[in-house]
Amino acid sequence: MDAAVSTRWPELDIEVESLVIADLHLDVGPRGAEPREFLDFLRRARGAPRLIVLGDLFDAWIGPAQAELAPAARILDALAELVRAGTPVEVVHGNRDFLLDASFEARSGARVHAQGFVARCQGVRTLLVHGDELCTRDHGYQRLKRVLRSRPILWLAPRLPRGIALAAARRLRRASVQAVAEKPPEAKRQQRAAAVALARAARCRSLVVGHAHEFRDEDDGGLRWIVLDAFGGGRDMVRFGPQGALECASSARA
Repeated sequence: MDAAVSTRWPELDIEVESLVIADLHLDVGPRGAEPREFLDFLRRARGAPRLIVLGDLFDAWIGPAQAELAPAARILDALAELVRAGTPVEVVHGNRDFLLDASFEARSGARVHAQGFVARCQGVRTLLVHGDELCTRDHGYQRLKRVLRSRPILWLAPRLPRGIALAAARRLRRASVQAVAEKPPEAKRQQRAAAVALARAARCRSLVVGHAHEFRDEDDGGLRWIVLDAFGGGRDMVRFGPQGALECASSARA
């Protein structure tokens, strides 16, 4: 059985009107630009029962050393302010920020979920994951993912000096961009069979993911599968409605 399918996800009770976004790819390097669009969104999201980010909040995150940089501090402070105002924040690991850890939780007030979770909203179960799990034909990436998330790497990364950590983040970012550009489209495509298997393993009739940066909303009667646009796209947000209904929307109108 595929490792992704054998996962056991935590389950959280999610309130109606909770918001889901993904793939912000915020640049928190030394020259990172002011993330005005995201900061404006966080201000508008005040009062929402919960905010969920389905991975790749950051374009690259190598460890706590980045939290010391001004671009990262602005984002972490804004998240902490949102949490203090009464909106819990849940962050799922993405393929670019899978090193978010307890230090990020302590600084931002958000909770990190390494492999996603099952959202229970008024009795309806929805699986929320990043979405790279569904690229099952990209065998090279899936092998690399297992290596990068191995215990030695997870132990080492937070202990790197800041200069080395930032250099590693830049190198990983360049390598990722190059690798994606060189792969054939079919290898990068999320597979519906994997989506069905994942949702079935979680006992869910709906699945919301990001990662692909291309909106999709399919419902064949057995599974509703939503892929969000990258943040800032036209359909980059899901809102939980009454009876656990999933409403696709734009973060610009949150």
